[in-house]
Amino acid sequence: SKIRSLDIDAIIKRIREIMELEKAYSDEDFSLKILARDLQITPQQLSQILNEKLGKNFSTFLNEYRIKEAKKLLVDEPARSIKSIANAVGFNSNTAFTLAFTRYERLSPSKYRKNNI
Repeated sequence: SKIRSLDIDAIIKRIREIMELEKAYSDEDFSLKILARDLQITPQQLSQILNEKLGKNFSTFLNEYRIKEAKKLLVDEPARSIKSIANAVGFNSNTAFTLAFTRYERLSPSKYRKNNI
């Protein structure tokens, strides 16, 4: 195992800080490589931690944070455009955002906003 010698709990705690406090997910260029570098572990180690300890791949992990923040913004800032929200949470295209949002929430961002305001 590539992660046997690591302090997994400390790494997971730091991952959560980076995502929740620093909102690293909002950078559209944020990647597995960048997060691994910030944690001072290899991308392979990070990938293994996400898969084995959190039960998801990096893309799913990242999009969950982005969608969670988008849901908040859609309701808290009703005048803000969906495209602006998509950009704010790290999606570089409205289409990618709408597809990801719909996959996770089973409805479009505009419908989600309408149902929750």
